[in-house]
Amino acid sequence: MLSNNPPPAAELFAEEIYSLNERAENFGPVSDDNAGEARDLIGIAKKLAKDIDAKRDEEKRPHLDAGREIDGTYKPLVESAKYACSTLEKSLTEFIVEQKRKAEEIRRAAEAKAAEEAAKAKALADDALLGESTAEAAQEAANAAEIATAKEKMAGNVKGSEGFRAAGLRTIRKATVTDQAKLIFHYHSHPDVMEVCLRLANAEIRAAKGAPISIPGIEVVETEVLV
Repeated sequence: MLSNNPPPAAELFAEEIYSLNERAENFGPVSDDNAGEARDLIGIAKKLAKDIDAKRDEEKRPHLDAGREIDGTYKPLVESAKYACSTLEKSLTEFIVEQKRKAEEIRRAAEAKAAEEAAKAKALADDALLGESTAEAAQEAANAAEIATAKEKMAGNVKGSEGFRAAGLRTIRKATVTDQAKLIFHYHSHPDVMEVCLRLANAEIRAAKGAPISIPGIEVVETEVLV
């Protein structure tokens, strides 16, 4: 039984494109007799492309509008949630930094003490009276240095009670521009940079609207296209 539902727009467009392809492939050489027909066929193809794009926009628009409405509702909430404890996060970060600083200070002092006791033990290794006691002191200092090192590693972690992973510090690295010219020169041959430069150049050429224009590093090439 035939369906009363019309075929989807995409299927109808595909059929029209197929028909156009066939007509174009079988058109033959352009001559005085058929140049106008060729122009019409090209115009039909371009209009079809515009119609398809308009239909795409028509069908997509409600989804975009709905997406924007949802974003408008939830994005401010997302940002508010992110910054709800921003001051507290700053305070916790400062606290952890200070704890790590103190732990590092203790570890450095313990290592210095261990080195000092080790030097004494070595110097008095053959001393019958002091050799044994200085060796024991050196071992105790070495153990204390190991403990201080372990505590320093733990100083950067803060465990909560709600099932979240322990909070700690992580070093991130990112660029800040100090010399724009040197930075651009460094990346001057990167494909992405070339693409951006071409886009800027072509925009400037279009803005000139046919007037003479000179842009360093490029040649303005003119080609004829059918309009």
